[in-house]
Amino acid sequence: MKKITSTIFLFGILAFANMLSAQKMTQEKMKAIYSDDISIFKKHFAPADYNKCFTLGYEQFSPLGFSVLSGKTKIINFLLSNKANINKKCTATPLQIANDAKRVEIAQLLTERGATNN
Repeated sequence: MKKITSTIFLFGILAFANMLSAQKMTQEKMKAIYSDDISIFKKHFAPADYNKCFTLGYEQFSPLGFSVLSGKTKIINFLLSNKANINKKCTATPLQIANDAKRVEIAQLLTERGATNN
C-alpha cells in the first residue's frame, strides 16, 4: 500500500511539473510572427525560445514551424541565421509543415538549408 501511494504521489508531481513547463502560443507571440518584423519578434521570443515547442490548440509548433505555416520569410530567415533547429519536430517538422501548407518556396529554402523529412 505504501508503494502504491508513493507511486501515485510521484506521478502527480510529474504531471504537475509538465503542466507548469507547457508553454502556449499566445496571441502576442502569434502577432509577433504574423508581423514578419524582426524587432517585434525579438520582443516576444528570447533566443532560448527558438527551439521550444509552443502549444496551439491540439498541436505544437516551434517558432520556425509557426513562421513556416504563416509564410513569414523574414522571421524564417532570421531564425535560421540564429541557430533555430531546422528539423525540430513538435507536431511536425518545419519542412513537413511547408509541404502540407503547399509553401513550395519555403520548402525549397528549408531543403537548401539542410532540412529533412524525418
